[in-house]
Amino acid sequence: MKLDTKSYVPRQTSIPRIRARHIITLAVLALLYLGFISIQQPYGLSKQTYYHARNSTLGFQKILVLNMPHRHERRRNMNALARVHNLDLTYAKTVNRDEANVEAINNGYLINGTHLACYLSHLSLYRRIIAENIQTALIFEDDVDMEWDLKQRHKQIMDEVQLEYQNDWDMLYLGHCTSDINEPQQAGTDVELYEAEYPMCLHAYAVTLECAKRLLVLLEERLKTVGKDIDLILAVGTQFGAITVLGASPPYVVQVGRQELTSDISLLSEGDTAQRLFHSTLFHLGYRNIDPRTLPKYIQVP
Repeated sequence: MKLDTKSYVPRQTSIPRIRARHIITLAVLALLYLGFISIQQPYGLSKQTYYHARNSTLGFQKILVLNMPHRHERRRNMNALARVHNLDLTYAKTVNRDEANVEAINNGYLINGTHLACYLSHLSLYRRIIAENIQTALIFEDDVDMEWDLKQRHKQIMDEVQLEYQNDWDMLYLGHCTSDINEPQQAGTDVELYEAEYPMCLHAYAVTLECAKRLLVLLEERLKTVGKDIDLILAVGTQFGAITVLGASPPYVVQVGRQELTSDISLLSEGDTAQRLFHSTLFHLGYRNIDPRTLPKYIQVP
């Protein structure tokens, strides 16, 4: 039989077309997957984030630092901490005492001075978080010190957050200044996660976008009706179950004492704000004149 070469089409010519279709499909799927990962990685609410707890923002979308531009020593310290721990810091201007007093008079607020300055400074950050749609932000005041093994400790805490709470939390305190009834009482250096009952001090904490929205409404209203310090209002809100607050024990970000750095927005009327660290980064760099290992475990709020 004679083969009709004009009408005959070899079957193998369709294979490249099939392979091309498969390659295009796989490429599209790969791009979608990579796009999903790139969206999830920077924020603090996805599983991937907890694997990135050692990155330059400690697994959160942004690190915000309250600081006065003229506070050169504090800015020097924060920049030194950023260099040592490879942190990406975004500075935000603190409201000073004089500005706070003007706001108190103009708006009929029930507190003033440094108490109001602290209140308004943190309130301004919540507004910024909402305006910029920041899913999770880590907030530092500029008078902090950190453990030398900061990222190792932080990774342990974020692993526990992912295991026990996933996305079901509002605030996470990396540092605090009073003992909490739920805080683990361990003698060693291992860091543990706990659900705070009455958290105090705002020198190092993370907050979610949804929590910032709720806090803005709550705190703006309380300025004219309650007239209490911001961390006290947050502590009471935590006690009543309005906010889910997690804490790290022992704290691995603490406040430097007023003997070493004067405070623009300190909430304490007396005493020192210094706290203990096992291995202080600033002391190691020669930027502290007190060894934090010699300090009490926590301060007592008057």
